[in-house]
Amino acid sequence: MRKRNTKVKKFMRNCPLAVCILVSWGLVSAVEYAPQMQQMFQHVTRKSEKVALVQLEDSGEEERADATDLLERGLAVGDVFAGISKETAENIPEQKQEEPEAQVESEEAGQSANEPTAEETDSKSAQEKKIKPVYVKYKKTKTDSPWYTDPGKIPQTTEFAYQSVKKDYFSDALFIGDSRTVGLCDYSGLTNATFFAKTGLTVYNLFEDAFVEDPDSKRMVTVDTMLKKYRYGKIYLMVGINELGTGGTERFQKEYRSVLKKLRKWQPDAVIYVQSIMGVTSKKDRSDPVINNTNIRDKNYAISKLTDGIHIFYLNIQEIYEDEDHALRQELTFDDVHLYAQHYKAWVKYLKTHAVVRGEEA
Repeated sequence: MRKRNTKVKKFMRNCPLAVCILVSWGLVSAVEYAPQMQQMFQHVTRKSEKVALVQLEDSGEEERADATDLLERGLAVGDVFAGISKETAENIPEQKQEEPEAQVESEEAGQSANEPTAEETDSKSAQEKKIKPVYVKYKKTKTDSPWYTDPGKIPQTTEFAYQSVKKDYFSDALFIGDSRTVGLCDYSGLTNATFFAKTGLTVYNLFEDAFVEDPDSKRMVTVDTMLKKYRYGKIYLMVGINELGTGGTERFQKEYRSVLKKLRKWQPDAVIYVQSIMGVTSKKDRSDPVINNTNIRDKNYAISKLTDGIHIFYLNIQEIYEDEDHALRQELTFDDVHLYAQHYKAWVKYLKTHAVVRGEEA
């Protein structure tokens, strides 16, 4: 036995390469994923076996027999470990790769996949607690309209610690809207504010038409051109009355969401006020299958869910002018839709008492 051990030691001294390969093979074979590497190592090991035997050609017959036996034992041990690791690997359940978070399609969200969301533009504020909309519920009715359903809810102004402000608060404010905002521009007295307002403006064409004059170039440009070039501290948005018969509420909400995301991207520091679509009179409501208060409430309910009480606030402008049925009071309008000039002052008063004041303005 002692003589045999001496021969083994002599083999180890004469053939260190073969010994290293045998030890390495045994260890690697025990690794979980050895089956995938086994074929490669077997090729290398067999080649090393031939090299080792050649090195022993000058040795005695017993030494060669012992060396061959040792090599065969080493290969056998490697095969055993490989078999165990293969069996173990087959019993391990496959791990599913984590799929990347789904991105909003650009067609649906109105932006490319690379555009940041509202939360991504301000990580600190994104951790703030969102304020959920509050609603006044009523008994809803069934409708057969392809454009809307009765939501049974009227969204209220976002609950927040608003402050009262003076006219100078609006010196960096931007108002975007349709003919009702045109009236606010003409009769409100907010001469220090900026207005991008146009009769017939919709959420669908808001960034398409060049109807705004650039004060620097004196050229007519699009709204998005101005938003990318200049900075505004507050943005007041009111569109929706012209979209009541164009597609359904779901489409309207998606496009509105797209507009808000672009506003947040181009004006990350601005406070955005989503102003409710003002209702129409009861007379108009009863006579028009499209331009009616149920349709307006459905749209208002949809856009109120896009606000968060952090960057975007919902203002229920309707409550200034509504009657007990939540319809536009008849005496305030000349066409059941638009206000008389003298009644825009109440709108301004409401905005002055519902201001979000931050930073240096506080």
